Amino acid sequence: MNAISFWNLLLSILLCALSSLVFGVNFLFFKYPGNNYFPPNTLFIAIALLLMYFGFWLQYGKEKKITQLLKETIYFFLIMSILALTTTAAQFTPYTPIDKWIVQLETYFGLNLSAVIAWTNQHTYFKKFLGFIYDTLPFQMAYIPLLVILFGKKLYIREYYFLLLLSGLIGFTIYYFFPTTAPASIITSPFFSQEQYATGLKFFQIHHHITPSTLDGGMVALPSFHAIWAWFCCYLLREWKSMFYVSLFLNLFLILSCVLLGWHYPLDIVASGIIILLSHSAYWLINNSYRGTHFYLFK
Repeated sequence: MNAISFWNLLLSILLCALSSLVFGVNFLFFKYPGNNYFPPNTLFIAIALLLMYFGFWLQYGKEKKITQLLKETIYFFLIMSILALTTTAAQFTPYTPIDKWIVQLETYFGLNLSAVIAWTNQHTYFKKFLGFIYDTLPFQMAYIPLLVILFGKKLYIREYYFLLLLSGLIGFTIYYFFPTTAPASIITSPFFSQEQYATGLKFFQIHHHITPSTLDGGMVALPSFHAIWAWFCCYLLREWKSMFYVSLFLNLFLILSCVLLGWHYPLDIVASGIIILLSHSAYWLINNSYRGTHFYLFK
């Protein structure tokens, strides 16, 4: 396998190992209840993909394009499952949220998120547009990679996996040791939605040993995975200029919506930008340092 595929494997193993460690620590010491962040029917989808893959392998051979497409789809499914596992594990952080420190820092620099949210609420149609764009991320993360897989852009999709895994490792590590419960948990505003309040509610319930009453809302405020992964989805389309520019336009509004709608602090977006730069830099460094090198698990 090439260098990026090898690092994708290492990052996947590391995320699974760290998640297992967090589950173990929680089981032995903290015993917090929690939510299951795996999508519905995950096991059924996994079995169906495997059966389809082996069926096409037996019928057409493993080198046929349809078989290769299914194999790459299974890789994509595994990457998303690892991120779901990591998300589920990260909610069991035993540390105190740092939201009040974020608000104090932003206040020191003259940033008033409550006023920003109030301004957005005055522009009804703009707020609805931002809300619609904000909610597109799960669909982008589901369908854009499948489109790239369908067009056979293997190097692009493997780079995307690397960026997702590394940003997930950095972002969830930050959240575990420095958790956040999002602006609605600490800022007073009549314009927050019930879904936004749910983020802080889930954290409160988990850390008071109450089974979470909802899956609504988000989980990680700092960094904003909405901002990080929206950019990665956009970057994945760079081969197709028209789609790339449309995606860039929409996702710039998506990133703005993180703050304008009150889902994230401005500092979250700054942290996201740093993680994006670190992830791209790591990819560039590995790809150039090990260009042409192949790694073998077994000889």
